[in-house]
Amino acid sequence: MFRKVLLCPVLACTALLSFAGNDSYAVTQGGMNQAANTDYKKADAQLNEVYRQVLKKLEASEQAALKAAQNAWIHFRDLDCQFQSAGSQGGSIHSMVVSGCLTDKTQARINELKMLLQCQEGDVSCVTAP
Repeated sequence: MFRKVLLCPVLACTALLSFAGNDSYAVTQGGMNQAANTDYKKADAQLNEVYRQVLKKLEASEQAALKAAQNAWIHFRDLDCQFQSAGSQGGSIHSMVVSGCLTDKTQARINELKMLLQCQEGDVSCVTAP
């Protein structure tokens, strides 16, 4: 009987420790905030990689135009996420809401830029068409 009583807490602690190393199972608001921020950082790194790939396919004048557009998009993204997260301002969930918004918008921008890498030859509406 004593072994069963001792075994239950040990197994419960083991399960909690296995979840603690995985941000997908964050159970505290701080953990969820951190996981959301990690997701955003991953998306941002992916965006930077795709952005560099697109830049390589462009001529100098087109690169300047993309840089200006990207800077404007970043400004819009940040302001729009600030607006969209206003309802959670001051709460412990706020940073998670902001990170989620930033991640969603960043993923959408990644998809837009990836489309530029898939242009078909002769597509005059696509700046990176071969």
